[in-house]
Amino acid sequence: MKRKLERTLWISVITVSLLITAALLLSPVASAQTDGRRRDKDYIRNLEAALHIIQNNYVDEVDPDILFNGAMQGMLSELNDPYSLYLDAETLVQIDDTTKGKYGGVGLYISKDRFDEENPNGRRPYVKVVAPIEDTPGWRAGINAGDYIFAIEGESAEGFTTQDVSKRLRGEPGSKVVVTLFRDDSFTFDVTLTRAEIEIPTVKTTLIDENIGYLRIIEFTPFTESRVKEKLTEFTSEGVDKLIIDVRSNPGGLLASVVDVADLFFSGGVIVSTRYRQTHLNKTHRANEDKVVPSNTEMVVLIDRGSASASEILTGALKDRDRAIIIGEKSFGKGSIQQIVPLDDFAIKFTTGRYYTPNGINIDKMGIIPDIVVTEPELSETQLEAYAKILQENRIASFIDEHPSPSVRQINTFISDMRSEGLDPGERILRLMIKREGERRLNVPPVVDLEFDSVLIRAIDSLNNNQ
Repeated sequence: MKRKLERTLWISVITVSLLITAALLLSPVASAQTDGRRRDKDYIRNLEAALHIIQNNYVDEVDPDILFNGAMQGMLSELNDPYSLYLDAETLVQIDDTTKGKYGGVGLYISKDRFDEENPNGRRPYVKVVAPIEDTPGWRAGINAGDYIFAIEGESAEGFTTQDVSKRLRGEPGSKVVVTLFRDDSFTFDVTLTRAEIEIPTVKTTLIDENIGYLRIIEFTPFTESRVKEKLTEFTSEGVDKLIIDVRSNPGGLLASVVDVADLFFSGGVIVSTRYRQTHLNKTHRANEDKVVPSNTEMVVLIDRGSASASEILTGALKDRDRAIIIGEKSFGKGSIQQIVPLDDFAIKFTTGRYYTPNGINIDKMGIIPDIVVTEPELSETQLEAYAKILQENRIASFIDEHPSPSVRQINTFISDMRSEGLDPGERILRLMIKREGERRLNVPPVVDLEFDSVLIRAIDSLNNNQ
């Protein structure tokens, strides 16, 4: 086993070396090629020597698998890039499950910030929720984009990687997991999630009034373009001349998919450009001459802090080319491209390039600023404390358990009772929490919320008043 592992390590390192060497051969400077090859050989020789020394001389016997995994993780972590990772065999299986569109878990897209915005010299110690997947356990439990995973089953998640969190959240459908969340940099609360088979949806649509079409793109998969095209064609045949595209909490997806979707709105011109260290890979993606959406269709795009990657590509193209008004919050800010390279029974995932909007802007770590900023009103410290206590004590869930279809009178009485107990985050917040809890228990929750969704309401007003 020891020899086999050493041989595997040697072959793996050689493979990495060959990849590096192949990249260096593309460089125009011959001396740099020679120096690079010599340096790589020195690194490989020293790595092998260190492996032998530790295995033969360390005070306790060491599992060589642990040494190998640690070396790979350390190498990729030194890139200081949250999207460059060592993927062990178990993680590769999880990625394959996700790519196929189904897996057992709680339905959260997660990431890890590079730096703490308030402390630029340090990292955020927790994995962050980019977005919950609609109609999944995480979504029904009220987990929000921007929540931090503070603990899992009582174990602190400080310092966990996204892989560490993913492994603990996934499991057999029907099994439970307790997750502690940190919200708004001010309070923590527990949620008990029952794992389920997660199916990744793509789009949801409905008509608002007679002439406003609403299209929500949940993720960009190989199936998204065909479904979006089908719905847009239906809208056109129904006389829709105003369109709302909602990519809030859309974590991204496939580059090819979002390019195909964006192509439906343009006749020619740039959609997005991708640039790599190896410049011969650079590419400008352009729209074809045919389009599905007529030029006179007024359009609005809704974004929030959970809109990332591919959803930002679509938003950037529509914004830069003055095809749509952007409404909502600043987007997530992921403007990089990753590649997964298999090596033996593991793989490395690393950033290979960046994408740029038609105006040549890379939004990585910056995000897209909406034309019209609409955010929820900030709660006072007292309101936040009340909100946290209501969540921690599951008061809303208990109310819905007792009143599955509450009447106006029952809701008013509940709000009055909360206020008498000093739990008053605001009447609007309480009514919204009740509404959301009821919707989460429906098999088919409503596509839109015309009562509390202030961003959507502002978009409708903008379209109706040509603003």
